[in-house]
Amino acid sequence: MKRLVPARLRPALLTLFCTGPLLLSACQATSESAVQRWSEPAFAGIPDAGKLGELSGMARSNRHDGIFWAMNDGDNAAELVAIDAQAKTRATIQVEGVRNIDWEDVASYEIDGRSYLAIADTGDNGGIRPELFIHIFEEPEQLADVTLKPIRSLRFRWADGARDVESMMASGQRGRFYLISKKRVPAELFTLAMDAADGSSPELLSVLDGIAQPDAKTMNTKGDFGRYRAQITGADLEPDGQVFAVLNYQQINFFALPERPVPALKPLATITLPWLPQAEAIGYSADGDSLFVGSEQAPTPLIRFDRIQP
Repeated sequence: MKRLVPARLRPALLTLFCTGPLLLSACQATSESAVQRWSEPAFAGIPDAGKLGELSGMARSNRHDGIFWAMNDGDNAAELVAIDAQAKTRATIQVEGVRNIDWEDVASYEIDGRSYLAIADTGDNGGIRPELFIHIFEEPEQLADVTLKPIRSLRFRWADGARDVESMMASGQRGRFYLISKKRVPAELFTLAMDAADGSSPELLSVLDGIAQPDAKTMNTKGDFGRYRAQITGADLEPDGQVFAVLNYQQINFFALPERPVPALKPLATITLPWLPQAEAIGYSADGDSLFVGSEQAPTPLIRFDRIQP
């Protein structure tokens, strides 16, 4: 979803993040679980606005140390951009044979020692798309500019009506994709087998209960920002596949990933974000010890949280 940061605010935003100690002293990371304690946010870098002007999703590389694959929102070029932990562009995959209708997230996973990337073409702001796509690639062995075709474009539909989805995760160990609805309260967690037939429908796995919703004052004074701030815009699964992080404009919430349907999930922990316009991209580092968050508006810093070890 495209909303612009006023030009007059952009220099102030950059100054805020670049004066690290002042920002960090004002931010809090809270946790209800010893296994989910995180540092205050740190400035990682600023993505190239020419390559990632509408950063909407990111995922760690399982082949190239310190690299993340990132992508822009819908109606931009059909490409994946490799960035490092300082947000510097390292390579670009031009995706051949498919359009960026409304790309919203990218996920990485491994099966039998092979590394894969999957793009969620699942955005549906108007609730009008009869079919959605997950485009699947084998991750390139070389970190270089390349053109690739998907090895498969998994076509699926919702069984009970359209949904806008901006968050996807993948577990190679379980052989499943996970999709989270954006606008419904509570948000719904769905799963879809990686080998599902085209035309299949994701299955409801649970709902995400306990995510803070904007109060009446916020709704009345913040306009669209207040209305949108609790909607789910990104997600990523820890490398060990047990816990996933869910992003909205105000928080990161952590949940345990169930193996079978359960009535509801409660957060294990919560991080309160600093002010970051349109926080829509989130990704774990390959070791799971850092968590990166990016914005769909440029120029906006990529920020990093580091796990506090027990």
